Amino acid sequence: MMSNLISKRIVNIGLIFTALFSICAQFSYANDMTSTATVISVTQAYINHQTKMRQLQQNIVYHPTLGYMEYQQIWCNNDQQRAIINYQRFITDICLKRGGKLTNNWCVISKIRQPLFYTDVSEYNANCTTNHATIVQIIEVLPMINKDPIIAKAWLQTAQSLGFNQ
Repeated sequence: MMSNLISKRIVNIGLIFTALFSICAQFSYANDMTSTATVISVTQAYINHQTKMRQLQQNIVYHPTLGYMEYQQIWCNNDQQRAIINYQRFITDICLKRGGKLTNNWCVISKIRQPLFYTDVSEYNANCTTNHATIVQIIEVLPMINKDPIIAKAWLQTAQSLGFNQ
């Protein structure tokens, strides 16, 4: 009887330890995702700076087994065409600073033909007080991709399925 009670306590302690370890691992993963200045986080800051009225933050969807994350943001502005042109300049500069070249909406490191991110910006119909809205979409490689060759290959296949030509 006493042995059975000790066994149950050991199992319970093991389950608690496993649960705590799992939570710590999840926080560590989320911290790795947000601690690096991604194109998405820089774009969020840019859009917030360009926006006249406060907007809801859009969610980032992570695809860890495929090696990428995706993001969409709608923002209200006074001049839709100017917003699109300015965003294109901004994102081209970001791509250059990361050692890439922007071609057909893909930022690619030209020497190794590695896609870093895809972006698209266009007009959008939304209820804005300014009557103008723009939408930005970004699909970006996860920051930790180089640590796993299987995920790196999955990212390349995903990018190709989304229109990246090697």
